[in-house]
Amino acid sequence: MIICKLLGFFIKHFSDEYKNLWLVCERGNDARDNGYWFYKYLKENHSEINARYIIDKSSPDFEKIAKLGGFVQYRSFKHYLMYYCADCHAGTHVQPCAPDLIMHYHLATKGIRARGKHIFLQHGVIYNEMKWLHKGSLYVDMFVCGAKPEYDYISNTFGHDKDVPQYLGLCRFDNLIRAGKSDKMILVMPTWRGSDYPSGKNFVNTNYFKTFNSIINNQELDKMLCESGCKLIFYPHVEIQKDMHYFSTKSENIILADKTGYDVQELLMSCSLLITDYSSVFFDVAYLNKPAIYYQFDEQEFRKFHYQKGTFDYRKDGFGSVVEDEKSLLYEIKHCIENDFVIDECYKSRIKTYFPLHDDKNCERTMKAIQNLIKSK
Repeated sequence: MIICKLLGFFIKHFSDEYKNLWLVCERGNDARDNGYWFYKYLKENHSEINARYIIDKSSPDFEKIAKLGGFVQYRSFKHYLMYYCADCHAGTHVQPCAPDLIMHYHLATKGIRARGKHIFLQHGVIYNEMKWLHKGSLYVDMFVCGAKPEYDYISNTFGHDKDVPQYLGLCRFDNLIRAGKSDKMILVMPTWRGSDYPSGKNFVNTNYFKTFNSIINNQELDKMLCESGCKLIFYPHVEIQKDMHYFSTKSENIILADKTGYDVQELLMSCSLLITDYSSVFFDVAYLNKPAIYYQFDEQEFRKFHYQKGTFDYRKDGFGSVVEDEKSLLYEIKHCIENDFVIDECYKSRIKTYFPLHDDKNCERTMKAIQNLIKSK
């Protein structure tokens, strides 16, 4: 690490490739979230910024970055050097753009950080309690917020310095707002249950598997899809997809989708209705004024294995109905189909409160905020 820092200092002053450098990254193996859309905006609109994107060449998203230019191999020696040279590290996960997110995350808690400004672009609107994102665990210079109540929550409870949280809007919202007419498609996109949740052969015994495998094999739902001409796409969280092969359905109207063949944002833009449990993707759908249903059959178990509740109350603040059993879920799906997937007015009102910024200037605001931050050093 010390060698990388010294080499980085030397190279930065003698190589134009390393001067005024902005690094952008997501997990290191993907380009389909706020990092990608921010990078795309920079490359297409601000060629004067020396921006580079960190991604593994084996990623299915690699060609998207290759077309834009500025690819850097994830965890390569060049990645390490650039990490210690960069003026800006903009990423969707903790310790943005680091060659090893977890290691550098823990180093940062001990005061060992790469130079430059660290920008947390996020990968979803935060509404749960997440202790690891509080000051003292997470050290960043800018914490981008995608919604006004989220900004208030983080500013008031996460302990960061006053100017760190900024309500700028999530970069991926720029593309989201350009969505055309929705397809007759129902998207089922549940989140995961944390790293301690049973997986592998034990996964089939979980409430999660039994509940979602049941709904995708429900004959009443299949009949509903046939009669309405709708398709249903089942796309669980990326961390669940290692166990995707356990799910099965005989319905020709239901598609079991995975990350290699489907892009999350494209699915959100195309769907007419979202069914989720606790995934923050419901904020993206709300941004598009589309209906959502929250299927929360295991809240106590979810809180045990995963996120603790924050200030958000699904029944008081949410953008759709909350159901706890399959019969109620089917009733709400039928209601949405019969209502031609038009969102209820009460939920529209809540959406306006959450997103006073509702435009395609999120990337632009983020870029300008970073420029001002760099100038202030």
